[in-house]
Amino acid sequence: MQREYKKQGFFRFTPAEGGGARELWCLKPGEGGINTICRVLEVSPRELTLKDGRRIEILEGVIADYTAKMPFFSWVADREVLKQDRVIQIGNAYVRRRSGLVTLYIGRNTELREKNIHFPAYDELDKPQRRDIGDIIRCHGAFDVTVAGDIVGVAEDRVLVDDGTGALFMALSDAKDSSAERLSFGTPVIARGNVMLRGGEYILMARELKIKDEKHLMEELMEFVARYT
Repeated sequence: MQREYKKQGFFRFTPAEGGGARELWCLKPGEGGINTICRVLEVSPRELTLKDGRRIEILEGVIADYTAKMPFFSWVADREVLKQDRVIQIGNAYVRRRSGLVTLYIGRNTELREKNIHFPAYDELDKPQRRDIGDIIRCHGAFDVTVAGDIVGVAEDRVLVDDGTGALFMALSDAKDSSAERLSFGTPVIARGNVMLRGGEYILMARELKIKDEKHLMEELMEFVARYT
């Protein structure tokens, strides 16, 4: 189950560099011809066996820009360009869903180029983005985000979280925090994880979970003031 509510948001400012490159925050499965500029956060090789028995090397990992983090899958094992902490321009990529997550695919016809431009640093991009639930649902999921909302339903292994923009289920099996044992209707929470599509439902697979208190509210207020003043 998930619900999306209509909400008016803030304007999104785009950096001058990039010349029409797409942001990562709302790329959707089925889209092609994607051009984007990003920093490689993680990359690792893996051997893949094709249906005809051939074995090839592929690369997979995580990329990010100032709007979002996203997993990628590359049929092209170009280790000279796809290096950790490198800023690259990706041309003519496409988007698919892989293991429930929206993923950027780099194919044989995709162009990869290193970019020497001013770009957010690795440590800044490696932090999870705070996202509204309604925004996540419109974008068909999200990778490594934080969500803040109230518990409006409790089941054995998951809860329903509502933040005023929408609602989705949150799975607790991977959460490292003992706060999961103290959840009840109306509990305000902050969770970090991936939102993926499973069985037709968007589910936040929480790996970090905290009960929201006055300290968190003050931190959010200070962050808001710093961002918009």
